[in-house]
Amino acid sequence: MSLQPTFKDDPTVGPYNHAFVIGSEKTLSFTTQGMIDQMLEITRENGDGHGGH
Repeated sequence: MSLQPTFKDDPTVGPYNHAFVIGSEKTLSFTTQGMIDQMLEITRENGDGHGGH
């Protein structure tokens, strides 16, 4: 499953994903929240991360 949006040159013009998750930290752990956040975060198309922009 690929949810992660990508950008070529400028992350500010890329697509963005949003997620609304309802529940307490007892039903949805911080680890799970972090995993969802990481899946949705925009990343460089070539896989180099944010450092080169």
